[in-house]
Amino acid sequence: MQIKTFFVTGILCAFIFFARAQAQSHRITGRLVDEKEKPVGYAGIYLLKSQDSLKVTTAMTDSLGYFQLNEVPKGSYKVRITYVGYLNYTSHLLDLGGPHQVLSLGNIKLLEDRRVLRTVEIAASRPLIEQGLDRMVMNIENSILSQGSTALELLSKAPGVTVDDKGEISLKGRPGTTVMINGKPTYLSGSQLANLLRGTSSNTVSRIEIMANPSSRYDAAGKGGIINILLKKNVKTGLNGNISANGGAGRGARLGAGGDLNYRTEKLNLFGSYNYFFQNLKGYTSVERTFFSDQSAAQIPSRISRQETVETAKLRSQNFRAGLDLFLNEKNTLGFLINGGVGKYPTLQTTGNGLYHGNGKGLLWDARTLTEGKERWEDMLYNINYLHRFDDKGHELTLDMDYVSHFSKMDQQLDTRYMDPSGAALRAPGSRRGDLPSNNDIYVAKLDYALPLGSTGKLETGWKGSYVQTENNLKYDTLKNETYLPDAGTSNHFKYKEQIQAGYVNLKQAFGKFSFQIGLRGEYTHTKGHQITTDSLVTRSYFKVFPSIFLNQELTENHKLQIGYSKRIERPSYWDLNPFRVYVDPFSYEEGNPYLHPAIVNSFEFGYSFRSKYHANLSYSRSDNVISNIVGGSGEQNMTFLKPENLATFVNYGLSITGSTNFTSWWTGTQFANLFRNEFKADDNGRQTVLKETSFRFDTQNSFKVAESWKIELNGLYRSKELSGVFTTRGYYMISAGAKKELMKGKASVNLMVNDIFKSAEYKYSANYGGIKTYSYERPDSRSVILSFSYRFGSGPSAEKVRSTGSQELKDRIK
Repeated sequence: MQIKTFFVTGILCAFIFFARAQAQSHRITGRLVDEKEKPVGYAGIYLLKSQDSLKVTTAMTDSLGYFQLNEVPKGSYKVRITYVGYLNYTSHLLDLGGPHQVLSLGNIKLLEDRRVLRTVEIAASRPLIEQGLDRMVMNIENSILSQGSTALELLSKAPGVTVDDKGEISLKGRPGTTVMINGKPTYLSGSQLANLLRGTSSNTVSRIEIMANPSSRYDAAGKGGIINILLKKNVKTGLNGNISANGGAGRGARLGAGGDLNYRTEKLNLFGSYNYFFQNLKGYTSVERTFFSDQSAAQIPSRISRQETVETAKLRSQNFRAGLDLFLNEKNTLGFLINGGVGKYPTLQTTGNGLYHGNGKGLLWDARTLTEGKERWEDMLYNINYLHRFDDKGHELTLDMDYVSHFSKMDQQLDTRYMDPSGAALRAPGSRRGDLPSNNDIYVAKLDYALPLGSTGKLETGWKGSYVQTENNLKYDTLKNETYLPDAGTSNHFKYKEQIQAGYVNLKQAFGKFSFQIGLRGEYTHTKGHQITTDSLVTRSYFKVFPSIFLNQELTENHKLQIGYSKRIERPSYWDLNPFRVYVDPFSYEEGNPYLHPAIVNSFEFGYSFRSKYHANLSYSRSDNVISNIVGGSGEQNMTFLKPENLATFVNYGLSITGSTNFTSWWTGTQFANLFRNEFKADDNGRQTVLKETSFRFDTQNSFKVAESWKIELNGLYRSKELSGVFTTRGYYMISAGAKKELMKGKASVNLMVNDIFKSAEYKYSANYGGIKTYSYERPDSRSVILSFSYRFGSGPSAEKVRSTGSQELKDRIK
């Protein structure tokens, strides 16, 4: 109680101090409008000394065009305003003297610069990669990368990010990364997330935010950090929109089309979008499993299984989004949002699996399997949001309420024929069919409050409550005597409920060239997992506190230092807690573990920036009770499985360097290099096992302007050998290139993109754990050629931000 009293008293004292400091200063206010008296949002405001035109401070207009310049000392000044598409504005001489005063400039009308209207889109484009203090941003919208591929392919090309075909994502070598779309968790398992991102066209993505060390304002979940995928949203006044279409091929045809429409006035903003996307895919997988007769160091093989699989898939996806923002008055905004998606992912696998003696010679038997899977899903999100501005200084209150519904269903059929070495039937054919439904309902309410403290500080606080309910009633039937009978050994009915109550306080303040951000978040979690089939109940309740602190020091204009620390948690995903089995093929399955505990993560970063273009970061994180998949099985039955367990510890430390350079007037690029080391400690049948690996990653993004309306991009990545849990991934590289031609005075464009030119994105995994040595070689359908066309219509200045809602960090955990 004394600590809480001391903390609250400190906050109040800080508020009184900064409020008094503000009362002794001068303030300049105003509002920007265009020639039609419509507000101009997010324009730059500069306060200059009248004698030498040196910049004193800066500000930005809000969505309604209002701005303020606080903490202005006595003196003579001029206000200068610059914004793309408008003529520069410079005020008359402003004389601030004597006691405290507030100077209002009223409405300032900006005049359109008709000379640059034709090139506004080009002039306003951002670099592909931007490095901020707490995040790296990949600006997709104006890149050739945004055309004709998928969100999953985009994510795999983001600096420091690795994505496997199962949707498992790691950031700078740290697995357990939380993925959000428009600030909302995806609420999906790894494979379901992969399907969603495959079904999301890349031309709907605006940018990708990568936060390796988030602040206390975000949910504490995600030991690897947070990746936020922001979809495009038209932010101009009047009627605006975009239509696009693309077509091409990899190993099969790929097509997509969509559009968005936005209408905005001073009183309302109405928007909607729809996209259809499909891919015909084909992939190849080879797996070799060596089973050992004992756990001794000698590891004498008893059986070897060699498996070859060819998979064809037909992805069909439709995504839509619609919303309405009502500007009730200058202080109150009410919004409604519906976001949904439906998709199908039918697959057909042909598998050959031969079981050999331990020496790899002498075939014991061969199995040929045809696996048919019919997966479909439906996602819906309903959101109500409210914003109240107490004043035009950033003092505001926001409220979000979400309801999320996710349904998915997999119908599975596995038919297997068994043969002896001569090719004769060894036994009667086997058949298994599965009905795998998943229902998830999530309710979220979130309240955030922001209070400016002078011109350089801010106090943020908030509350978030969430309730999650998932249900899986999995049923398998096996063929016996030409009749399908229920298989009680593999069927299971599981219900899971989770409630989280969270509160946070976050304080930001700058003192000249030094600034800090300190936060504290508390989360209470209550979970109940009920395995109805065996009437087994597992409940957990715990309260955790998650501090964070960030310190920034500007040594000179070109040199800056940053130190950051945050404590986070990795809760078991909903899918990982579910004990039922999902068969990948007749000889391997995955199952959950209802007895998993959450893992606690402590992360540190030390950063250095030079000229705001070159950034170096030293990082260290340690996870206790880390959750990772282990391998188990039986050589006699030629069966293996994956199951999540709480391993002992995971340590990650490394160095990353990012550089954004204008090599010439026509060549710009961003390079990212990351050297890191992963260390896992695990218990392997009573023996302490230590796994270590040093890895290197390199990402390069380059843009070439070859003519006024032509642009070429060349992008590449390299991943060396990497360790994740008990699995090691071999190194690989990938190079992609594209060309973009602007048409119709910049309103339309034609893009040609070639992904994975040399078809080099081949994934090789290996593990030696639980008496089984596994080697897997995957050749996905990664090389493709896509031709796309897009057309933009409408005009008007930017008028609003992309906002997110309250369900911000849960969706990634429905596994």
